[in-house]
Amino acid sequence: MYAAQTTPIPVLQTCRARHQQWAAQLTHCEADVEQLLGLLTELPSETYRSFSHYPPDYTQLLSQLKGRIHYLLTDVVCSTEQCSSVTPPVVPCPDPHFVQPAADNSLISGIWDEYDQLKNRCHLFLGELVRLNLI
Repeated sequence: MYAAQTTPIPVLQTCRARHQQWAAQLTHCEADVEQLLGLLTELPSETYRSFSHYPPDYTQLLSQLKGRIHYLLTDVVCSTEQCSSVTPPVVPCPDPHFVQPAADNSLISGIWDEYDQLKNRCHLFLGELVRLNLI
C-alpha cells in the first residue's frame, strides 16, 4: 500500500485565507447592518408610537456595530494581495498585517456574536410590527 502524500500548505497562504474569509464574513455583516439601518429609518413613525423608543436605540446600536466592523475591515483584517507580498519566514503569520489582534480570532468572534444578537433583536421588533399590521 502507498501512503498518500500531502503537500503542506504554506503558512502565509493559510493566514491569508483565514483573513480573506474573515473579510468576506465581515463585509456580509456590514451589508446586513446597512440593510437593517435602512429598514429602521424608513419606518413610518406615526404607525408605531408605542414602540417609538426602539428604532432610535437599534439605529444607534447598529451604527456603532457598523463602525466596529469597518474598523476591523480596514485596520485589522487583511484581504488584499498586498498582504501576501512578503516571503514567508518560519514564524506562524509572517505578514506584519497578520499579526494584528485578529490573529487570535476574539475580536472577530465578538463582532459576530454582537451582530447575531442585534440582528435577531431587530428582526423580532420588525416581525412584531408586521404581526400587528403596523408596517
